[in-house]
Amino acid sequence: MFNRFLKKFVLQNFLNIELSSFEKKTALLSIEQKYSIAFKKMVIFSLLSIFPILFLDVSVIISVLIPITMVAGTAWFSISLANMRQKFENFGLELTKNLFESFSISLGLLFTLSIFSLTTFLWKNYIENIGHTVIWQTTSALIGIFIVGAIVYKIFIGSIKYDINDAMLAGQNEAAEKFFRKSLSLLHSVADTLRSGKSLSVANYYIGVAFFEIFAYMKQIGIMNGKLAGFIEESNKLVKNPSMNQKIADKIALSLIKIFVSYCKNSIDMDSKKSLEAICDELWCLEHNINEEQEIIDTRLAIIFQEIASLLEGQGETLFISNNT
Repeated sequence: MFNRFLKKFVLQNFLNIELSSFEKKTALLSIEQKYSIAFKKMVIFSLLSIFPILFLDVSVIISVLIPITMVAGTAWFSISLANMRQKFENFGLELTKNLFESFSISLGLLFTLSIFSLTTFLWKNYIENIGHTVIWQTTSALIGIFIVGAIVYKIFIGSIKYDINDAMLAGQNEAAEKFFRKSLSLLHSVADTLRSGKSLSVANYYIGVAFFEIFAYMKQIGIMNGKLAGFIEESNKLVKNPSMNQKIADKIALSLIKIFVSYCKNSIDMDSKKSLEAICDELWCLEHNINEEQEIIDTRLAIIFQEIASLLEGQGETLFISNNT
């Protein structure tokens, strides 16, 4: 019921947008595992809150609920998962779920409280005439403690989860910035060198250094594991001996490009998919058009390195992490 309501009324316009499979999966997962659950709990807790509102001092409830709502709302609207590492994606859904539930329940309680405060004249006399007042007040107090405790607990554990994720990001932005400044600059330099017709030795050297930086970055984020040393060694062959036979150099360059492409597991948008398709097309031509002139080969390699730069600039670490792992 809650799923249908959210999809049909709240998020209908959003879901009508042409979404990628990844975007649609993310949206539906959030609806099913976060929003609908929070909505359901908001309704249940709001109904339970009727008892404390009817039988307890409303001013006390308000004095407790308003600061809690402010804390929950501030935490929810300030939190961002934009910098969350993708392998913590499910954990991110979990921590935002806790904060969203606390905020939703708080809003539901305020709405219920407002309704009953505005309609006091309709029910106050009936409540005053109900017998066993102490029992009703005690029961209402226990329910109120349970509701407030649940909200505070969700804020508390949500804060812990957000903080542990934040700790995982220590130094990540700085490391990424250094990588992009160095490696993307090198990749563009490789493309420019290949287009400009400079010596093949210089081009080979740039290719080796660029791939060394790429594989070093992949090592830093935990990609490739034991295979990494061999790939780095292949890159270093071009760095240490850039004047080697050009056919051998081209063969090494092609093998390094293939290795890079094989680890591109998660192209999440159309631009990334286009870049990967362009790289694969140029690779096919380089392997099958065996009689092409060196200028054409260099031009194809320049396009490849330009597209590699676009991929890394557009996605960074997420390019190498599959959604299925």
